[in-house]
Amino acid sequence: MGRVKRIGIAFGGGAARGIVHIGALRALRNRPQYLPSIAAGSSAGSIVAALFAAGLKQEKLEELVREFDWFHHVISLSDTVRRAIDERQVGVVSNAKLGNMMNKLLEGRSFDDLEIDLAVVATDLENCRRVIFTSQRVAKRLIQKELTQFLPEPTDSLPGCAIVVISDCKDIGMAVRASCAVPGVFMPVRIRGMRLFDGGLVDQVPVDVVRAMGANVTIGISLALAFIPQKFKSTPSVLSGMVGVLAVQQLRKSLDRADIGFQIQGIDRRSLIDPRQLDLLGIGERNMNEWLDVWDSGKLSRRKLRLFD
Repeated sequence: MGRVKRIGIAFGGGAARGIVHIGALRALRNRPQYLPSIAAGSSAGSIVAALFAAGLKQEKLEELVREFDWFHHVISLSDTVRRAIDERQVGVVSNAKLGNMMNKLLEGRSFDDLEIDLAVVATDLENCRRVIFTSQRVAKRLIQKELTQFLPEPTDSLPGCAIVVISDCKDIGMAVRASCAVPGVFMPVRIRGMRLFDGGLVDQVPVDVVRAMGANVTIGISLALAFIPQKFKSTPSVLSGMVGVLAVQQLRKSLDRADIGFQIQGIDRRSLIDPRQLDLLGIGERNMNEWLDVWDSGKLSRRKLRLFD
């Protein structure tokens, strides 16, 4: 048996449903031959990607899920008041505590300090740019063609999405905050003169990013179709549905570029804000195991995988 190829995993956004990703990791850890060495994430997926890349044990991740509280770990009311006064922003909250929590869990490490290559995706809405935070070693080898095939850059005659790669950011927590800054809910995060928002706005499941990082076998996990509610009962549900519908085409394109690309099943009626849905761990594990079983059987409907040289 030859050396194992580089497996990359892309974690999609999904708010509180992001718990599912930790269940998927449980399945992958139980089959270490499939454990990724490259990770990228948007929105809630960036949290899991960063903690996984930092080497947090499965038990610790699941402990964090059980202890999670929005006001204790994410929402910073003091920062919200200060910025509302300074910037005249009213109606949205700061997620400053999320950055503090992440940096504490990561023990202050930067992207270059992690053994597993990591990328975090955010959006510069005002300038229509996808912002990719990663390490200097990854930035040097990024395959630009992979990124522009998924989201073409603008030309003189056609609109597009420009790419900004930031490889010298020492603050992973700040990058994750930006990736999770859902418009209308959280204040944008100011970095390098940009006001950054949720990465899922431009790249819901960043399969193209892990491919650009050098992964030759890719896994993409989507939660976003679950944003489409069964019934439109309120303004938030209408907005959620709109985001879900607009994301369908992008998601299909992204997941089609993965060797294993799939939408998690069984979460369409789950809350986007309730962190106490601990059975999502089991749902994520089950979904991932089902795809790994298909992988093992050699019956993947996509192109044939070759895990080993």
